[in-house]
Amino acid sequence: MSTELESRPHVVLWGVAKPPNAPSSSGFCQKLETFLRFSGISYEVGETVPMKAPKGKVPFADIKHDGKTVTIPDSHFIIRYLIENGLIKDPDTVAGLTPAQKGESRAWQAYIEEVLYSAIVRDRWYIDENYAVTAGEIFGSMAWPMRPIISWYFRRRVIGSIWNAGMGRHSQEEGQSLQKEAFEALEARMSGHLFFHDSEQPTCIDLIIYAFLANSLATNGNPYWADMVLRNPTLLAFTKRMTTLLFPEYELLLHRIEEAGVLS
Repeated sequence: MSTELESRPHVVLWGVAKPPNAPSSSGFCQKLETFLRFSGISYEVGETVPMKAPKGKVPFADIKHDGKTVTIPDSHFIIRYLIENGLIKDPDTVAGLTPAQKGESRAWQAYIEEVLYSAIVRDRWYIDENYAVTAGEIFGSMAWPMRPIISWYFRRRVIGSIWNAGMGRHSQEEGQSLQKEAFEALEARMSGHLFFHDSEQPTCIDLIIYAFLANSLATNGNPYWADMVLRNPTLLAFTKRMTTLLFPEYELLLHRIEEAGVLS
């Protein structure tokens, strides 16, 4: 029995610290865990910091299969490695998506990850009152005097990254206008659909959309975006459906969805 278990593929997802019953504070760590949970592959979550990661950012993964361990950084390349090596099934292939549908999914992925999520993260770390909440959520359990030092360091690091990527050069109003545009586009695209492509089960883009919705609703550090989503039955119903399917242990997230009072 032990030999059989040892031969099974296993993934160690290295990311920021997270509670066992709530989404990660990193959207990309949550994205990877969502794919792992949906695929059914054996996995565990390990705690690290970006400075220890191969590319200086999380997540990265140690993938154990066929008698070897391979370390892969970046959620996109981790998922691609798992699919290309037959360790998990490609949700898009299983759903029978056409090349055009896969292309649309890839475009939406880039929009969500590079524009929307960057704008949300900008709000968390650039706006002082949001930063105070974000820092409390992430570093609140850390002992004094390390807590303010580590918090300041991470804020400086994130602000620098967002500035270099371009999002930090926008004003608060401009950044939030990008969030509003993305919200309206996503709501229009998902309206009337259980899943993005009207498939019988989630495809890659559904998993990505869900991961970033769950991440952004699990914090009080991005109120502008969360307030829009919490008033929208289409996106809330989708988030509830996916949470119930994949992460029923996220009780606080499910409670926040119900507390919004917009689902019948």
